[in-house]
Amino acid sequence: MLFDLTIIGFGVIGVESLHGIKINLLKKNQKNKRKINIAVIEKDLTNVPGGVAYSQKSSKFGFFNNPLRLSHPEFIKWFNLNQNKKKIIEFSKKNKSYNLEIWSKKNEFIQNRKYNDYKEIYLPRLIYSFYLKEKIIQFLNLKKKINVSLKIYRGEAQKITNDQSYNIFSPKFFKEYKFNYDKRKFNLKEIKNNNINVIKSKKLIIGTGVVPPKMIDEKKIKNNPNYIWDFYSSGGTNNLIKKINTISKVKKKIKIVFIGNKAGLLETMQEIERLILMHKVNISIICISKNNQTLQKAERSKNFDSFKFKFLTKKDINKIKTAKQIFYLLKKEFKYAKIKGFNKYDVWTNVLSNKIMSICYKKLNEKEKKEYNFSIFPQIRNITRYTYPDTVSAKNRLERNKKIKFIKDKVVRIIKDKNILTLKTQFKKTIQSDIVINVSGPVSLIDAKKEIRFITSLKKITKKFNERGFSTNKNFMLKKGLFLPGTLSNNFNPGRETIIKAITQNTHKVTKNIIDKL
Repeated sequence: MLFDLTIIGFGVIGVESLHGIKINLLKKNQKNKRKINIAVIEKDLTNVPGGVAYSQKSSKFGFFNNPLRLSHPEFIKWFNLNQNKKKIIEFSKKNKSYNLEIWSKKNEFIQNRKYNDYKEIYLPRLIYSFYLKEKIIQFLNLKKKINVSLKIYRGEAQKITNDQSYNIFSPKFFKEYKFNYDKRKFNLKEIKNNNINVIKSKKLIIGTGVVPPKMIDEKKIKNNPNYIWDFYSSGGTNNLIKKINTISKVKKKIKIVFIGNKAGLLETMQEIERLILMHKVNISIICISKNNQTLQKAERSKNFDSFKFKFLTKKDINKIKTAKQIFYLLKKEFKYAKIKGFNKYDVWTNVLSNKIMSICYKKLNEKEKKEYNFSIFPQIRNITRYTYPDTVSAKNRLERNKKIKFIKDKVVRIIKDKNILTLKTQFKKTIQSDIVINVSGPVSLIDAKKEIRFITSLKKITKKFNERGFSTNKNFMLKKGLFLPGTLSNNFNPGRETIIKAITQNTHKVTKNIIDKL
């Protein structure tokens, strides 16, 4: 069977692709003469809905890095409905293992308040799975009306080729599943004896999420499952806590090493602190990274409401010709704000709220946009990484109590023995640990080989890529009929929006483009 469209990944991009197709077909206000056949490929169906980042399974203990007000308008509107605010409070109370009791007590007031009273709230990431679940059900209930057929396959895309169509191959085979659903819920059930080796499609949307870290050279002496290479896809903090609890039954002191010190490290801090304080687990942590700078607290100053731009004004923005000028103005704004008693986050939150980076980006010609995406954007990102303040506070407390130590170095080899993991570093250190977690950030696309199976295929299809990702056009099309609306594109988020906001907007743009050209 030749599908009209195949979507790889059933997280945010996968669901928003279906939603966008539904919306655009309904806008046509007529039934399609020909049925549109769609396939969705997902490696782990237990993460549906939500994907690795937002499912109840993988995002347990995780919070959004940004307050609700910086999410995309459609989700804010959904959450503002009383029944949806009630859902997360009730879930927090009923599901004790998620450790949301303190959060729910602190935020229970939102059920009887207007948005302006709680827009600074940081939500547990799993709430997004509730939102995406509703979108899936809406699509399923309308797919007959819009004349769309949907097939779901469990499997991993290993290789992609392009001749008359896009051909997606699996290491073994793709297993077909079907939705059992009504107006409020659904589940996925395998269709027996209906496996295929290749999926052929006219168009392809790839939405596989954040690229995993670079693989570190491993030497395996005996089996040891306590090296976590891809923190998020392996189950995140929940997976780590399970390993700690298992080891604590046989060891009095547990040593943990984190490779990297950004979002993945911070996400675990509250739960590790809870284990130390409430369950008296003796844990010591070493964090190895090329620099000691971690994410900053997303905290506004008391004077936030009186902040006004000095340099990122309409007058100065209109003078922008080069990508470097954008970075220069932002740095000057930060410096001025500090002198006037504001936080850097006061500047940055106003930049995001007023879409300043997007406005500046539009002032650039194509050559300077490429310079911005490749060189300037990473520099802006490095100085504007903010996160849920409570996770940073937990890290700071652990540091003060000498439970966590930071080392400037680079891990070059991991030796896996039965009861211990040994790390060799660039500066000739040898460090032993019970658990090692790699949260060093996405591998460079230039270096990526085994980390994402199908990356080599895309590199053969096109040479338009650099370290940060593939260079897609304004519609996030890499090659005719092949779309990358997510983090695989080096231009997926020039405005430095929240990732979830950027990929949602990009996906809706992609699906509009696809339906308009049917």
